[in-house]
Formats: sequence, C-alpha cells, structure tokens
Amino acid sequence: MLDKIQSMPAKLCLGLTALVMFVYSVNFMFFADCYTINGTECFAILTNNAESTDTIYGNGAPETAFNGILMFGIFLSSMIILFEGPKGKWTTMIPVMIGLLVMTIAMWMDDSGALDINTTPKYVVPVMLILYAVSYFLMKEEGVNDGLSDYKPGFNVDDKIAGAALVILVLTGLFYALRMVFNPESVIDQGFPAGADWVDKLDQNLGEGKPSTVTIAVSGSLILVYTLWAGMVLTKGASGQWSVMHPSLFAFISVTIGTYVGLVADTARNASEAAQMDAITGPLVMLLVAISYFRLRSEGMEDGMTFQGEEVESSWFTNGLLIFALIMGALFTATSILWNNVG
Repeated sequence: MLDKIQSMPAKLCLGLTALVMFVYSVNFMFFADCYTINGTECFAILTNNAESTDTIYGNGAPETAFNGILMFGIFLSSMIILFEGPKGKWTTMIPVMIGLLVMTIAMWMDDSGALDINTTPKYVVPVMLILYAVSYFLMKEEGVNDGLSDYKPGFNVDDKIAGAALVILVLTGLFYALRMVFNPESVIDQGFPAGADWVDKLDQNLGEGKPSTVTIAVSGSLILVYTLWAGMVLTKGASGQWSVMHPSLFAFISVTIGTYVGLVADTARNASEAAQMDAITGPLVMLLVAISYFRLRSEGMEDGMTFQGEEVESSWFTNGLLIFALIMGALFTATSILWNNVG
C-alpha cells in the first residue's frame, strides 16, 4: 500500500512528518480548548504545559483549532504522496516547505514569551522541515520534480470563473498570510478591541482568552501554503492538479463545519467585526476552492487521479468528499458536546 515511494529513507522521513502533523492536527482540531488549559479536568493528546498563572493559559483555543484544521490538510497532502507516489509532486511539496520555513522563523523570532513556557513546537517544526526537505531531495530520482523545468508561470487557466476564483484565493490568502506573519499584533488588536467589555469577560478556563502572537503567525504560515497551492494551479494550469486541490477542499470544508458547529455551540469567535469577517471568509474560501476544482475538471484537473495506485472516476471523489463532510460534522459536534459538558 505504501510501496509507491521506492526510497525507504524518503518514505520514513515523509511518514514521520505526516505522523507528527496528524497528531498535532487532531489534537488542535478537536481538543484545542483542553490543550490551552493544560488538560485541566479534560482530555487532550498534547497540552501547552501552562499553569493557571501563566500568560498563555486558556488563550486562543478557536485560533488553535483553526491551525489544526489547516495542518490536517497538509497531512492529507503527504498521505497522497505516500499512497499515490511522488511523481510531479513538487507542486505540493515546495509550498509546504516554504510554509514550514516561515513557521520556523516566526516561532524563533517570537518575543511574546509564549514559547518559553511551551518550547516543544520551536524544535518540532524545524525538525519536520528538515525531514520533509530530505524526503523531497531523496525522491528526485523518482520523478518528484517532473515538470518543474518546464514550469513557466502565467495565467494558465482558461475558464474565466475558475480563474477569477483562484485570483481571489491568492490575493485574499496573501493578505491574511502576510499580515498574520509580519504583524500579528494588529490582527489581535483588531479582533480584540481595547476597551470592549466582552474582551474582559472572556473565560480563560474555557480557552476563550485572546491568542498569542505566535499562534497568529502560525496561522499565517499555514494559510501561505494554501495560497501557494492555489497560485500553483493558476500559474501552471489545471491538468493533473487534483493532488494539490484535494487537501485544500478537505481542509476548508472542515473549517466551514468547525465554524458552524462552533457558532452553534458558542465556542467560536463572533463578538468583534474582525471575528465575524473571519467566520465568513472560511466558507467563502471553501466555495471558491470548490468552484475552481469542479469547473476545471474539463481542463484536466482530475487527469491521472488515483486511489492506492488505481485510477478512479470523478464520482468516486465527489462521494468521498460528501462522506468526509458528514464524518467531520459528527466529530466536531461530538467533541463540542463533550467540551460543553466539561465546561
């Protein structure tokens, strides 16, 4: 099943990065609230090691959950390479390496003190970057760079609606990513206005406290990966780019489901105008990704689409996407109910 990569060291390196990304993504997606309060009277796979007197205790659970969903999409992209092979997957891997590099720099340059309490991510992310990069270079002889030498960036999408959707995705993604990475303080200030009564009433025991700058910077570096993936489809063309678009579809469907469940369960941010705009942006991005994907089927989006090495029809993915949405909806609902019972 995992014989599509011939190099065992490459397989191990990529598999390790996928495993770490999976653990962190599941922990953040479903247990972010408990993660931020160091597992106090609740369950989390990993916790932030914060005591109730620490500045990071109970802060940024919704933002951490968002990061977990985006990490899950990157995990899926690695699994596609492991199961379907590395040929031509530079389109997936180069954006991921750029995102991990930006995340590493953001973490090591952060002076908020958040990572002085929970230092593990400062070391895990650069190690993941190294392992991922090593797997990339080890797979060069297996065709991971096929098509890279012929890549000539341009507007290579014929469908005008899909092209417009991709342009919006790239511009919106760059706006969010660059602002979050380079000026996370302004993002926090806008989302949690000084003097607003509701800000002082946020319950840190429920993970409602405002996020740290490093949490926002991590969001920006993850968004950058998805932005580069959208840009890749726009500038390279749609042919065979299903492996780039599938993780984006799965991730932002999950973002939409998580946002909706959070609003119903009253765990989502919705008090400030910035938070409300963010809540709208997630489903909008999902819609734009879906429009781009399905309209570009006629331009070869699903050329060479396989599952465990066997070619599959378009209907297979459509049905799989619907089943995935139902499963994620059930999981988000279940964990919200459990957390509300704890809270």
